[in-house]
Amino acid sequence: MARRAQIGGFSPEGGPTDLRERFAEFERLAAQATAIDELDDLIDDAESTGQLRAYICPLSEIVDEGKLAIDVMVEWGVPGDTIARLRGSLGKKLEDNDGAVAHGALRGLFEEFDSWSDYFDDYDETMKRFARVLVGAILVLSLAAIVMLNHHSVVLVGLFLAGGAGGCVSVIGKMPALAVSPSGELAAYERRILGRVSTGAIASLVGCALLAWGFLPLSIQNQTFGDMLNSCTADSPSCTMSKILILLGVSILFGFSERALPSFEATFNSPRGEQPTRVRDRPRATRNNATHTEAESEGQTRETQRQQLTQ
Repeated sequence: MARRAQIGGFSPEGGPTDLRERFAEFERLAAQATAIDELDDLIDDAESTGQLRAYICPLSEIVDEGKLAIDVMVEWGVPGDTIARLRGSLGKKLEDNDGAVAHGALRGLFEEFDSWSDYFDDYDETMKRFARVLVGAILVLSLAAIVMLNHHSVVLVGLFLAGGAGGCVSVIGKMPALAVSPSGELAAYERRILGRVSTGAIASLVGCALLAWGFLPLSIQNQTFGDMLNSCTADSPSCTMSKILILLGVSILFGFSERALPSFEATFNSPRGEQPTRVRDRPRATRNNATHTEAESEGQTRETQRQQLTQ
């Protein structure tokens, strides 16, 4: 950008030279650093210094640089409310005839760009880490459930583990996208994962109990779920591998549909003939107000959540 400024006839006093000297100093300190924290601090300082390139950007290219930065953030999936706010505030100042105002707006936009870049990298790394753990948990729980289901004394434990595996599948299949997930939601995502997996395991036992009870009538080839469960828990020769597979599949299915557990609870607790109220049936105005509140707090909490992710 310094060379482009010189070609365009715009070269602020000492600008490019000072920046080069600062980055040379960062390079020297990075070579001497002995701890990760020192390198992290140098990275933050280098990013802050890099934002000063806005002041050596040719006046004729300020608007293009700003629009390019915003377009890249759109490709990352930055929430639309944040993009609209940037375009409505800093975006307008980029077109100001006063060079100081335009350069200041571009520097602010670069700062926002770097902040979202760090957050996006941390978010992506966190989601990958969660995905790897969940895939491993699915394999371990599924194999353990198969072993348990082959021993009549621990069949119920196998159903529980299979439900946990189904809960993991549900979580990994519904990981939040950056564009639709408030940053406050990401901070508690690890706790929500544990909660959903646990709920999936319990939902599996509840669902299997309802099937065995006959509350949910289901039979295959004149055999109910309760018949298959009884034959496998009694160490009967009729407990074939196909029945074990059915028990495993049904348990995983209930674990995957762990959100159905509140529906079962509402069905038992609601008066006869009265349909349970669903969360998604709340008034549209309530949903809009909640979304608006999340959007307002997002800009204030994003940096805090990024620091929590890196810890």
